[in-house]
Amino acid sequence: MSYTKKAFYAPAPTTERGHSVRLTADPSGTQFVYASGKTIIVRSLTDLRQATEYTGHAHATTMARFSPSGYYVASGDVQGNVRIWDAVGGEQRLKSEFRPISGRVNDIAWDGESQRVMAVGAGSGRFGHVFLFDSGNTVGSVEGHAAAINACTMRQQRPLRAATCSDDGTCVFYTGAPYRLNRVLSEHTGFVHDVRYAPSDEYFASVGADGRLFLYDGQTGDLVRQVAASAEDPHKGSVFALAWSPDSRHVATAGGDGTCKIWDVAGDKLVHTVRMADAPAPEHQQVGILWTSAALVSLSLSGDINELSMQEAKPVRVVTGHQRPVTAATMGQQRLYTGSYDGKVCLWDWTAEESRGVAKRVMDAGAQVDAAAAVAAGDQVALACMDGALRFLGGDAAATQTVSLGAGARAVALDKQGTAVVALTNDTLVVVRQGQRTVLTPPDTTSPASALAFCPATNVLAVGFLDTLVRMYTLDASSLAPAGRVISGHTREITALAFSPDGRWLASGDAQGKILASDVSPGGAAQPAVRWGKHTARVYGVAWAPDSQHAASASLDGHVFVWSTQTPTRPVDIPAAHVGGVRAVFFPQPDTVVSTGADGGVKVWGV
Repeated sequence: MSYTKKAFYAPAPTTERGHSVRLTADPSGTQFVYASGKTIIVRSLTDLRQATEYTGHAHATTMARFSPSGYYVASGDVQGNVRIWDAVGGEQRLKSEFRPISGRVNDIAWDGESQRVMAVGAGSGRFGHVFLFDSGNTVGSVEGHAAAINACTMRQQRPLRAATCSDDGTCVFYTGAPYRLNRVLSEHTGFVHDVRYAPSDEYFASVGADGRLFLYDGQTGDLVRQVAASAEDPHKGSVFALAWSPDSRHVATAGGDGTCKIWDVAGDKLVHTVRMADAPAPEHQQVGILWTSAALVSLSLSGDINELSMQEAKPVRVVTGHQRPVTAATMGQQRLYTGSYDGKVCLWDWTAEESRGVAKRVMDAGAQVDAAAAVAAGDQVALACMDGALRFLGGDAAATQTVSLGAGARAVALDKQGTAVVALTNDTLVVVRQGQRTVLTPPDTTSPASALAFCPATNVLAVGFLDTLVRMYTLDASSLAPAGRVISGHTREITALAFSPDGRWLASGDAQGKILASDVSPGGAAQPAVRWGKHTARVYGVAWAPDSQHAASASLDGHVFVWSTQTPTRPVDIPAAHVGGVRAVFFPQPDTVVSTGADGGVKVWGV
């Protein structure tokens, strides 16, 4: 068996309150790039379901920008590293790597010849540097600022010019090459968050915490004016980003007041406002914006990507996703639910081709989602969160009830009737039925439970324990009765359990990366367990294919393995499936595996 990568549904951009996020496009204006965790996402502007990723950074990434030629992308991270890699051909080969500053890279700019690169941000000693993209040779200096530089922009035509902006409340204008400080621009009265040259290079503009938009001459750096200084409905608060229209006639700005505004530069007036919500909350703050021939999009603090129009007062479309690692997931009736570290819960609908790859935000739990389970029919989902609450969702993905558990959860399982069993971090095992919580006491062990699974065929409950054993029980109203064999053979605590659809096989994974597939059918106790031992770290999840002969596993080691009970020593290995580890796997179709993990994305594999 072999595998193919069929789709990648991208995570949302990483955001931080009070900071701008750079959304940048390729020369054709049909793709854009952004930072998400340790990866750089390259995403289509015409179909946001289409995306690829670059995973070459060892640290959290901050931004990326295409070269004007379109051949390369320069990306930065929090440690001051800039990596320049191929943007064509699909191999993403590294061209060069430098560390121009010692702190976070906030922005990168290319000159029009795709030769010179300016990188700016935080650091000790200097806040920016200009160098040749292939050799790293210095072609200028970035001076004149007394605090971290937030953004930089370079004129694409000769004579070469550049501008930067900073937390020190100033912009600096440079002439080149080599680039040298020409003048300091002090029109803003607070942090300056963004500065951008127009596509025509005639002007550049800046925005900042004072809510004002200033226009400068692109060749001389002279102040032209504050754009629409007397506008009746200006931004109320900080403006975090700006973007020029492709024809250089308009500027779009993204504000902390939850609005994006479009300004007519020649007419010196505000022409349109898009409001994210009637009663904006902090999550509606606009921290990034991009305008190309294909689309006008903005970025909310929540990570939502908003498609905007000059004819609409609200976003035309909002695309969401995870900004933090996915910590729990479950699938029922072709509907995938994912919950992340920040409490965001998303639904991915596999029932129709047009809905695949488009996440719907179901809720914000307000606390990390520790565990998730779904009834096989897909009409009920249980989510256990770090705040000690068990939240139930109905078939329409709407919240139906919340039950207080008193502690976080290690695992949760649902039976056919929607009864939930939860293993808590305070070493208690509880059953939740019709909103009532009852403590369960296993009659044959005092070891805390760590993993749970109901058999879809018999409704027997399998419980994995910290003592490395797996025991099976029948569950009545408030007690457990032993039912079946005790599975041994693990050397570390049990971390994952899954029954095959026909009820014959029980797969158990442990904290050492080992998986046993045990025949739990009548008469199966005499059969030795099938051992699957390729993982090198904790197993987070196991899922069986509909044929009950193949299973996929998810692990902290970043691999997805697809196993067979017939040929256990020859699994299909999907290496580096998710940066930071794979949290869960599922089989929506017999020949398709879906995985999700610490990178916040969802991937679809053909096997």
